[in-house]
Amino acid sequence: MCDIGLILGLTAGAASAASEAATASKKQQIALSNYQLDQAANEREFVVKTNAANKDGYQATLEGDRAKSLAVASGSGMTGSTAGLRVAEQARQSALSIANAKDQRDGAVANYVMAGKSQQIQTQNAANSVRPNPMTSMMDIATSGLKNYGAFQ
Repeated sequence: MCDIGLILGLTAGAASAASEAATASKKQQIALSNYQLDQAANEREFVVKTNAANKDGYQATLEGDRAKSLAVASGSGMTGSTAGLRVAEQARQSALSIANAKDQRDGAVANYVMAGKSQQIQTQNAANSVRPNPMTSMMDIATSGLKNYGAFQ
């Protein structure tokens, strides 16, 4: 014949373990939702920074073209050695500005990748930390049953 205290204790322990598992599952879902929100913000920042870098590069190209066009159009005062130097200096400035824009874009890519990886690792760690240990759950169930053994005699 079964002891009613043992059965009630085992049932209570099983219910407690199921509750812990459900709570852990909910916390894991929350961690995943937070990761998705953080990743969306990371992607938005990446797009904004990349677009800004592309616009800076395009602006630098336009300024260089404008300076060359001005030098050609105003031809009358652009004779001698200084004219070529002015055009060359403007071309150098344009190239430098374009290189800076490319660096900004590369930095945005690196930030995007590293932030995403960091968020992924943090989320995995959070999910792992709330996962219930099966051995602990089993021992909790067993001790709950034994704790009440013989209580209803």
